[in-house]
Amino acid sequence: MRLSHKHSGLLYRGWVLALMIFSAMLGLFWYGFGVVLRSNREEGKEILLTSLRRAAVTCYAVEGAYPPSVEYMEKHYGVAVNRQQYVVQYEPAGSNVMPSITVYEKGTGEEANQ
Repeated sequence: MRLSHKHSGLLYRGWVLALMIFSAMLGLFWYGFGVVLRSNREEGKEILLTSLRRAAVTCYAVEGAYPPSVEYMEKHYGVAVNRQQYVVQYEPAGSNVMPSITVYEKGTGEEANQ
């Protein structure tokens, strides 16, 4: 038994419609995944910046001076910087002035700034 020409056209339209719906759903999923990934990266930069600020203030409270470098905060105040993912620009302005701290994500040029 053969399908009539009319039925094969409906079958073809059904497959095309299903493929279009699947493609749209896949596109929405991919877009959502990208949004979540960007949000996580941004949150990671903000967490690192907050950790660096807190360590600098803690150092000032304990020692009476802001830390001379990020390495000093890593060694003495437990800050962990993922150097494969982030670059930290730390500019001390003196022992009694809060340093300028900027966190960059490698490869994006996006920054989290104090």
